[in-house]
Amino acid sequence: MSLLHLLALSLNAPSTKSSSHARARLVSRRQHLQTAAALIALPPLSAAADQCETDGAACELVIPQQTLLAGLTSAPVRHVTVTGAPRHFRDASCASSGVGLAGAKLLTAAGHKVTLACRTQAKADAAATACMEYAAGLSAAGPAGMPDFYAARRAGGSAVGAACDLSSLSSVRAFAASRKGEPLDTLVLNAGLSLNVGDPAEQFTADGYELTVGTNHIGHFALATLLQPTLSKSSLQPRLLVTASGVHDPASGGGRQGGPEKWASLGELKGLAGGRAFTMVDGGTYDPDKAYKDSKLCNMLFMAEAARRWGSGGITASASWPGTGHRRLHENRLFGSVFSGISKAVGVAETNDFAGSALAYLAVDPAMDGQTGGWYDALPLGKHSTHICLAGSSTNTRKHSLGKHAPSAEARDAAKAAKLWELSEGLLA
Repeated sequence: MSLLHLLALSLNAPSTKSSSHARARLVSRRQHLQTAAALIALPPLSAAADQCETDGAACELVIPQQTLLAGLTSAPVRHVTVTGAPRHFRDASCASSGVGLAGAKLLTAAGHKVTLACRTQAKADAAATACMEYAAGLSAAGPAGMPDFYAARRAGGSAVGAACDLSSLSSVRAFAASRKGEPLDTLVLNAGLSLNVGDPAEQFTADGYELTVGTNHIGHFALATLLQPTLSKSSLQPRLLVTASGVHDPASGGGRQGGPEKWASLGELKGLAGGRAFTMVDGGTYDPDKAYKDSKLCNMLFMAEAARRWGSGGITASASWPGTGHRRLHENRLFGSVFSGISKAVGVAETNDFAGSALAYLAVDPAMDGQTGGWYDALPLGKHSTHICLAGSSTNTRKHSLGKHAPSAEARDAAKAAKLWELSEGLLA
């Protein structure tokens, strides 16, 4: 049975809802199917688009998998805060599951001090327990279960949980206030929310912002600006790391999915300029798929502007992409599972082990001292799902790397980054 056929079956399961709800679900299912079909039909990345993902020679910098893991236990011990937790379902980039948890486990095992800032205290505590259990284990398995991945350990690592709901500014402010006087060397803005692509109605945060941008950008912007004074006091070189996505770039495979009307673009920021009641940053018609892509472009522009504004205070800023193919917050469970399989089949998914090692490296490795404004993603894209050698071993026979290269043209627009920052500040005033 093909993956597309399996998706069709999952999306056409009987509904016990009312007829109006059933019709709405049918429309949503059809849109899910069209999205999956578009993903399957994606052409190979063009020579001009994201060459780094297929050709290491096109990258400014290539960091091999072994290097990502090799220095975690010898790096100076850092206090690292990682954001994110799902409301209902698993999120590809949250601290209580997926990439965020994988990176946090590695950091704890390597002796660092990790705070997991999750939507609820219960999820945060569960994630912290998982990190401590991984650090205490004797297995060489990766944080997500890949065999022969990481055996190194350094005593003294710790993981604690704290509540921080990025869709609620009162929660963000309460968490930031609780961190006053606490050491902070690296802030990882890693949470990410994506709504069902077929949802026709807008959803909003507790403060009235469109939910996707309100969580992925505004919540993180608020948290980072509140914690910046604390971060700047780090005795090590302080770092800001943002988990973004390749979909911020319409030239990438995932970024151009859905056609030009769904490509990431913030236009003249007319929606955001109109105040809190915006539904799309560019002022256009609401589309949940484009809203997610736009939020990732906001992440990239925020990172670039933070590097410019905060660099004089010693803070460096970088962005990375853990890869796709993991079910995200608010996605249909069946669709998310099958979509994950399709993403892996067409070669755009990454393992949480690899992505977690990339997060950990960018968060603490001394090689990142002084490196700011960079965009890092997997090289080659989607090719890290097979056996990866044990860190420190010489048996690696394939290239598994993190590549640094230029983001999209719009993500490099310094004037737009400055304007986005100013408008975001205005929304929080």
